[in-house]
Amino acid sequence: MKTSYFIAGLLFTASAFTACSDDDSISPNNAAEEAFRAKYPEATGVKWERERAHYVAEFRLSQREAEAWFDANGTWKLTETDLLAEDLPGEVQAALDAGEYRSWRIDDIDFIERPGQEPFYVIEVEQGEQEFDLYFLADGSLIKAFPDSDNDNDYLPQDLPSAVSQFLTENYPGYKLIDVDKDDGRIEVEFLDGNAKRDAAFSAEGTWLNTSTDIQASDVPQQISDVLAGSEYASYRIDDVDFVETPDGNYYDFDLESENNDVDVRIHEDGRLEVLPD
Repeated sequence: MKTSYFIAGLLFTASAFTACSDDDSISPNNAAEEAFRAKYPEATGVKWERERAHYVAEFRLSQREAEAWFDANGTWKLTETDLLAEDLPGEVQAALDAGEYRSWRIDDIDFIERPGQEPFYVIEVEQGEQEFDLYFLADGSLIKAFPDSDNDNDYLPQDLPSAVSQFLTENYPGYKLIDVDKDDGRIEVEFLDGNAKRDAAFSAEGTWLNTSTDIQASDVPQQISDVLAGSEYASYRIDDVDFVETPDGNYYDFDLESENNDVDVRIHEDGRLEVLPD
């Protein structure tokens, strides 16, 4: 699992945030307008539009343009704020400056806030014909990086089934939700557990399938490292390691590289090694 992986289920049409189905401003219902005014009493230049059964308020706050989404009951769903590079936290700017996209030009920055989930920054960078969207938490952690396309991301949050919420609360008390994706009969949850970023997969009914954690090679237990060192892949460079927990047992997935070959290897806690298909 690399930081370039991402949850395909988030991708929808770009019109979700850059335009609405109706070019004319509309009047929101009382619940949405009251909730908006309570949340953003200092907003100016407010214009309302309707999008996918939501009332969307476009407005300015502290000289920045923003959109806030509310459902018909007045429940706040998300706010997207356009930022300048100078608005980025120092940790995010430092991580960007130290990362592989440091020489790329910043084209756009958005700050995404949603109820009950960790806020994040989306930085669109470009170099030549290439464009990437980079997702950062406020502490500078890069949580996603993937090529930009004609599609944009739908940031509307998805609700967790009670069984999933219960599992996370019992097994990762104090967890902080980053993202939820429902696709192909699975629910995938990305969250923070202390300083660790984890990805948990569940069935559509909420049955836990696995939890994956990206770890450093130095954190691999010695007995697992010994198995790798005694294999034909001992000379390969470790590019990435995931620790995967499942109901049937745990294992470590290694992305390995050599001068002439790349290979994915799985080592189970009982010492079994298997080569994964490409």
